[in-house]
Amino acid sequence: MASSSDNSPLGWADRPLAALIRLSWPIAVSQLSFSVMTAVDTVFVGRLGAAALAGVAVAGVAVFTALCFGVGVLRASKILVAQAVGAGQARAARAYLGVSLIVALGFGVATALIGQVIAVLLPLVASSGESGHYAATYASIRLVGAPIVLVTVALRESRHGFGDARTPMIATLIANVANVGLVAAFMFGWDAGVAGVAWATTLAQLIEALVLLQLQRAHGFGVRAWSWTDLRRLLHLGVPLGLERFLDVASFGLMVGLFARMGDVDLAAHQVTHQMLMFVFTPSMAIGDATCVLIGQAAGAARLQTVPRVQRAALIASYIYIAACSSALLLFGSELAAAFTQDPAVIARAEQLFHVAAVFLWWLPFYQIGQSSLRGIGDVRFAATTTVAAAWGCTPLFAALFGLGFGLGAPGGWIGLGLELGVAAAVFWWRLRGRGGAWLRHACRLRTGLRLEPKEATAAPS
Repeated sequence: MASSSDNSPLGWADRPLAALIRLSWPIAVSQLSFSVMTAVDTVFVGRLGAAALAGVAVAGVAVFTALCFGVGVLRASKILVAQAVGAGQARAARAYLGVSLIVALGFGVATALIGQVIAVLLPLVASSGESGHYAATYASIRLVGAPIVLVTVALRESRHGFGDARTPMIATLIANVANVGLVAAFMFGWDAGVAGVAWATTLAQLIEALVLLQLQRAHGFGVRAWSWTDLRRLLHLGVPLGLERFLDVASFGLMVGLFARMGDVDLAAHQVTHQMLMFVFTPSMAIGDATCVLIGQAAGAARLQTVPRVQRAALIASYIYIAACSSALLLFGSELAAAFTQDPAVIARAEQLFHVAAVFLWWLPFYQIGQSSLRGIGDVRFAATTTVAAAWGCTPLFAALFGLGFGLGAPGGWIGLGLELGVAAAVFWWRLRGRGGAWLRHACRLRTGLRLEPKEATAAPS
């Protein structure tokens, strides 16, 4: 496994841009796992018609919403592990990995059970009886795999905190290759339809978890090292992150529910656009996650003067990437949409959504880097509150106002999403650059709350 450095976790401090790129590109590949699998499902299901595609759109949001609280809580392990690594505390880092696996199993079982109730209710929000049937079928099967998904998240986030992004990437690549073959076999070999696609993806996620567990085995899981204090610290940071993620996704889900009232074409176009933009957002999110890891390590090492340098490097990398993505969405919108569906009406609507997205992408880097910076230094509650307030104050409100009230349809909802990102980004950077040093106090408070023991002679394992 890759190491953040040999015996100095901040060996990257003189070259933060190189460190960000080295860490973020494998993170991007890893994070694409869930999105790529759903995108593959979308491509195959798109051949079954607009109703099936609309049903998977509703189910995809439901599955993501059901999982998001647990995923958010487990992302705290990345912050805690990164700070422990920065402080040179390998034993504490292993303990945080162990407790995150315990939490993942507990949340996973609960999510799988609750998910079956959610699946039964999905036809109530679908745009037609046929799409509602597809939504219930797909969601029910995908949510059976909730424990698998959350264990994978726990391992992945902890490895990122150690500065190791390649191990999760290897597991992701293996799983996605398997997913394509499994979906094709269920769809064309056994003619299993939407249910077959869902089972194929769940099996692929199991493969990813097994590979990641095998790769982690030689380095230990830390399940005997954790204490109740570690659990409290994980939940102290993780619950705000979980609530933020849940409420943010719920706001997005409400917007999707409004799209469902606009008809299958608008909903299907949204699904196509959402899947396309996950490929756009994920590398930017990966740069944000790498920023969180590096800033977390800097905070653990009490070298906060490194934080602004990491932020500048992250913004440079993000804007180079966003410029290319925005241009592609403006110039090749119809061709990109055609990769997901052959329906002319859906393609035309998706192209409009691509043009809206091409504009608001320009403030995405400030959103991602600002949010990740606050998380890395432990100011998670402010970041979570801002994210949720911006989400509920913009996205569903403007989706209803512009989409239904002014008759703009799905583009109106995406305008609201763009406003959400812009407002939140402005507040994040006010917090980071404003007077009073609030973010510095949070960084010091988090470090003193870590399970820091007398400095160990060896660096954290990777």
